[in-house]
Amino acid sequence: MTTLPAPTDALAESQRLIGMIEQLRGDLPFADDILALHRPTHRELETSATRSEQAVAAWREALARRWDSEVAGLRLYKRVVRQLAEHYGGEDAPEVQMLLRGGTDSDSTPSELLADLRRLQAALSVGLEFARERLPEVEQACAVLESAITDANQSETQRRVAVLDNRMARESYRRVRGETRRLLVAHYGEHMAHEFTDLLG
Repeated sequence: MTTLPAPTDALAESQRLIGMIEQLRGDLPFADDILALHRPTHRELETSATRSEQAVAAWREALARRWDSEVAGLRLYKRVVRQLAEHYGGEDAPEVQMLLRGGTDSDSTPSELLADLRRLQAALSVGLEFARERLPEVEQACAVLESAITDANQSETQRRVAVLDNRMARESYRRVRGETRRLLVAHYGEHMAHEFTDLLG
């Protein structure tokens, strides 16, 4: 199987090929047929490349928002757990141990951090007066992190779909390109124009 051209290479190559076919319209009896194949394929390449770029940009933004939410949530979690540890006499106190997952907090996934914050939220809702003051802050951190996780997951799905669509458009272009090459070789034989051999190999 022939490898797919890179997205920008396929677009540039497709544009050049369309331009060359248009210039030879008077000499090629099947030029309009080739153009009828290439123009929609070229438009699909452009559309899918744009969608792919937009989806990747949105995904990166969503990851950045999720990262910011994770950092803020982890800092809050550590600060409140430290306050509870001070109140109960250390991290070994059972009241503090029930909040700790084990392992290092920095190794947690976003979902694990959200679960940690939810546990902390539940403990604060029935806990000490000073800790109860932190409850709205923890609730806000949970809501922001949960939203950021959802957005990042949706953006990842959209990115994957857009990348797949782009691959399919490039595969479609590869097939149209192959058909164009076949028609040109059948018409010109081995004496195909140098420009076409450079483009179509």
